Amino acid sequence: MQYNVAQLIKEGIGASRHYDIVGDLYDIDENNPGPVHIEGEVRLLRTIEGILAVGSAQMTLAFECRRCLEVASAEMAYEFEEEYVPSIDVETGVKLPIGEDYGPEVVIDEHHILDLTEVLRQYAVTATADLNLCRPGCKGLCPECGVNRNIETCTCDLSRVDPRFAALAKLLDHDADGN
Repeated sequence: MQYNVAQLIKEGIGASRHYDIVGDLYDIDENNPGPVHIEGEVRLLRTIEGILAVGSAQMTLAFECRRCLEVASAEMAYEFEEEYVPSIDVETGVKLPIGEDYGPEVVIDEHHILDLTEVLRQYAVTATADLNLCRPGCKGLCPECGVNRNIETCTCDLSRVDPRFAALAKLLDHDADGN
């Protein structure tokens, strides 16, 4: 997911290129050490500062269900937009100053290669934060015996109320009666 942008940097502001994204990402999170196949598209647009990368990507990610702790997978799609800045002047070869606002992942290297890999990985990490349940009706683990209630039924009595919350349970019962 690397693109030589030397010619694009030489062109005027507003010049653009379109590319397909096809590749693998690594180390997205503990459930996705890699490789995770990614596909998408990107438009590289010449700006006054450098190159604006605007695109979209899709991948299948593994994640741990928050209720039953089983590993599940989901198709993820996200859009991204990031500005990259050159480190070397393409005409003179002189090293350019890079502002403090730009991290190393958005610096075009000395060979004029724009690398989308780290930015795509960071967007994927952010996208995994929304993954919670293996399915909408996940029953989770039994808090008493730990059995996965999606797979088997347990005989634990879950109607028992913690004595510290008994007063709250009475309020709920009272409210359910309509009084």
